[in-house]
Amino acid sequence: MRTPATSAGAGRRPTAPDPHSAKPSSRAASHGGPLAVGAAVAAGLVVPVQARLNGELSHRLDDGIAAAAISFSGGLVLLSVLALFSPGLRGALRALAEAARGGRLPRRYLLAGVLGGTFALAQSTAALITGIAVFTVSAIAGQTLGGLIVDARGIGGGLKQRPGTARLTGAAVILVAAVVSALPRLAGTPSPATIVLPALAAVATGFLLGVQQSLNGASATASGSPLAATWLNFCVGAVFLIAAWGVKTLVRGTSGHPLPTDWWACLGGLCGVVFIGASAFLVRRIGVLLLSMASIAGQLTGSIALDYAFPSGGRSPSVLTLLGASLTFAAVWIAARRPRGTAGK
Repeated sequence: MRTPATSAGAGRRPTAPDPHSAKPSSRAASHGGPLAVGAAVAAGLVVPVQARLNGELSHRLDDGIAAAAISFSGGLVLLSVLALFSPGLRGALRALAEAARGGRLPRRYLLAGVLGGTFALAQSTAALITGIAVFTVSAIAGQTLGGLIVDARGIGGGLKQRPGTARLTGAAVILVAAVVSALPRLAGTPSPATIVLPALAAVATGFLLGVQQSLNGASATASGSPLAATWLNFCVGAVFLIAAWGVKTLVRGTSGHPLPTDWWACLGGLCGVVFIGASAFLVRRIGVLLLSMASIAGQLTGSIALDYAFPSGGRSPSVLTLLGASLTFAAVWIAARRPRGTAGK
């Protein structure tokens, strides 16, 4: 992996742009182009791989919080090793620190990694109560709502984008797609009374993912490198999750299971680096809503491919799951369409 060309070279510090003033054009931010949307779909493909790896690690350790902490720590180690050999990335990290010290980047934006860590915690706790199907639908609902609100209010310094008819229609279709794809698994969920609060927690953490993507985009703009924003995200997230694991250990003790000897079980952090880095690069180009929807399409497609190649529980994807995945691409197409009369602008 190499640092983008916008990062500083050896011996020279980059000039940190103001994330609030250096905004993309309305056309780029609103629609980005098919390449940016396609890149968001491709980034989403790694998420189910990460989930499968972290799930395996959680199963072997019998500790979901420890698995999430190891995943984030692994991503931090990978990026730190890259920084050792990349003067450009080190310069971008210095620019990020200078932007925060100089007030060009609000310091609260530096804590975006906590939001990602919160989602990882929800995956390892709330999902055990709600079941994967309900958690997925709830999280997608939160991501969609978050994308609409973050874009509408311009949170993180991005261009404000009002939720027009196309975006609202696309958001509605993505929610229908999530429910349809999860229908085969909804029958095995617990009673509604027991999953209401955990499901609401999943909605909230999905919403926070949208906020995280916007803040990471601001950090990438301030530093001139999405990898710098990704390093910061993993550093803060790893500290947060290690602290959460430490509290859990003090209260309940450890599971007593040793770390797995299979090296591939600890590669979830690498998948996270790819997804978060791509999101930080793309969010200012296509907005939070379209980024979330395109990555959801990639996630469902990747999940289907994984289930065909390596079936989980001996079950292959159902027709409804395939239909739901197809609907997600329809939703992305609807939301990405330009309003009439804007083609030449």
